[in-house]
Amino acid sequence: MVACSRAVVVLALALGGCALPQSAPPPLPPPVAAAPLPAAPGSGWAWSTPLESAGARLRSALAGSGAEVSQTPDQRLWIALPGEAVFPAGRSAVTPAAGAWLDKIAAALRGLPRAELQIVGPTDARGAGGQALAVDRAASARDWMVVRGVAPRRMAVSGADPRGRAPAVDGRLHILVGERATP
Repeated sequence: MVACSRAVVVLALALGGCALPQSAPPPLPPPVAAAPLPAAPGSGWAWSTPLESAGARLRSALAGSGAEVSQTPDQRLWIALPGEAVFPAGRSAVTPAAGAWLDKIAAALRGLPRAELQIVGPTDARGAGGQALAVDRAASARDWMVVRGVAPRRMAVSGADPRGRAPAVDGRLHILVGERATP
C-alpha cells in the first residue's frame, strides 16, 4: 500500500511538472455591449480596431452556439463557451463540437499578434475534480489552439474554484484576450 501511494505521488509530481504557466483566475466581468467602452484607469489593456474586428467575427461565427463574446470594462475581449458542451463530465479532453469553436477562435487570434490570452477552465458541473480538473481543461483548450497556430507564450491558464471564490466562472470555459496599452 505504501509503495502504491509513493508511486501515485511521484506520478502526480511528474505530471504536474509538465504544465505550462498557471495564474490565478482573473475577475471575470459581466458581458457588456459590443460598443467600445472608455478605458478603465490603469487597466494596462487597450481596445484596438483589430481586437474589435476579431470580436465581431467571433460573435458572428459563434452565433447560436451558446457562446458569448463581448468587451470587458478593462478593454479585453471576453469569450465564454458553455462548459458542458466543451468538456465531457469529469474529463478534460475537448469535445469535437468545441474543437470547431476553438478552431474559429484560434483563426481570429492568429490575426492578433500582440494579443495575450488568459484561459480559465471550468470545474465539472458536479464539482468533481475541482481545481486540478479546471486547470487541465484550460490547458487542453490552450493546447488545442497551439496546434492551430496560436503561440503558447501568449497564453496563460488557470482554473476556477468550485467553492465560490470565483463565482463568475459559472461552469463555462472563459478566454480573455487583450492587447497591452503602449506607453
